[in-house]
Amino acid sequence: MIRDNKKKVKRKTITAIFMEYARTIAISFGCALVFTILLSLHARSEMIKNLYVNPEEQLKMDEKVAKQIVTQSDLTKDLRTKKYAVCLQVGNLYATANDFFNAEYAYKLAIEKAKTGVYTPYLRLIEVYAEQEKFDEAIEVLKSIKDLQTKPLIKFKTRAYIVLGDKYYSVGKFLSAAKCYEKADFYYDKFSKKDKEVEKSINVRAANAYIETANIMVKNGYNSDAVRFLKKAAEYSPDNYEIEYKLAIVYSDLDPIQSVKYFEPLLNEIPQYIDYGVYSKALMKAANIADLEGKPALAKYYRYKIHSIDIFVDNKVIYKNDIEIQLDSFIVRKLWFKYKLRAQYKLKNISNNDIKHLKADFVLRQKDRIRETKTITYANPKSPLYSNGGETPDMEIVFGKNIFTKKELEQYVIDIYLYKDEKYKTLAGTMKVPLKSIYSSK
Repeated sequence: MIRDNKKKVKRKTITAIFMEYARTIAISFGCALVFTILLSLHARSEMIKNLYVNPEEQLKMDEKVAKQIVTQSDLTKDLRTKKYAVCLQVGNLYATANDFFNAEYAYKLAIEKAKTGVYTPYLRLIEVYAEQEKFDEAIEVLKSIKDLQTKPLIKFKTRAYIVLGDKYYSVGKFLSAAKCYEKADFYYDKFSKKDKEVEKSINVRAANAYIETANIMVKNGYNSDAVRFLKKAAEYSPDNYEIEYKLAIVYSDLDPIQSVKYFEPLLNEIPQYIDYGVYSKALMKAANIADLEGKPALAKYYRYKIHSIDIFVDNKVIYKNDIEIQLDSFIVRKLWFKYKLRAQYKLKNISNNDIKHLKADFVLRQKDRIRETKTITYANPKSPLYSNGGETPDMEIVFGKNIFTKKELEQYVIDIYLYKDEKYKTLAGTMKVPLKSIYSSK
């Protein structure tokens, strides 16, 4: 009997030890699991932060590293005895560190050592000259290279003229920029197989440069020159309504009938951006000219057009200046590991007309990428937005997009589109997320 009791006690002790051992393993495993989860969340957070490092920040980081390297030792020492690849890389390092004097020296050595048909050091040297606004020196480099019907040379000259055009554009020398883009287009046109994106990029650059040149001509009262440059812009961007609109405006003084011809197609395409005061005056002037030329039917048509446009605008078009957008509150609360955006907007009618139809699209955008759209109805025939100060009640917009870091959140903006007719939306405002509104509370 006594032996049996001893055996039972011994079995209990072994069971207890086993349970204690199992409990210890379970606790250790649990702690390890929690620790692993926390590490993975931290790693994920860091990964997301790195994803949203913008090019400017990356450039600053590269510049900082390059400066540290070039200040530690003189890389130009005995560089003349080094091979082409070394000279090129040393030039790249000095250029990144914004030491253009030494970069120029290294690139010139690379040019001396480069094989025939290698144009990379030429392009780098032109980029260095462009950064210093040494345009004459850059153009001399281009002129020193004889034109050949080879793909590397055509590619080099295309890129080089784009680089120069971009620099001219950035310093406000728009006509020079346009000429460079024309040169780039000339060389790129020699490619048998073209990339549509590259071609489009050159055309957009050239069109914008000519548009800016025309704007300067208008400011200085040279409207005829402005027309000439706008027509050059239209050659590179034939479907650009901005160019047609500018031509319509400039022609309103030079040639009202021509102005009306440019205005008319825009009425169907971008009526929300047209200055109807200028359009109406052009129509009236065109009607008077038609009367003087003995064309009463045409004069009647122009005058009728003024009346029909007024009706169209009243029913279909909302102008940016008709509505005042008031942001009453903007709260961004952190829910666990993500942010939620919540905002309250109020609209005020500051125009002279009651608005019987009004909707707004609130578009959450990250750079050029639309993430989410919320649509709110603000007015209808039963509840119009009255003129001269009529206000809507506060309307809350809650976006469902999950945002994980403040760095990411800084890249988001909200575009606000207003419209009476969905076909004609007016971009009435773009708002960044106010960072002071961010709270880390549930």
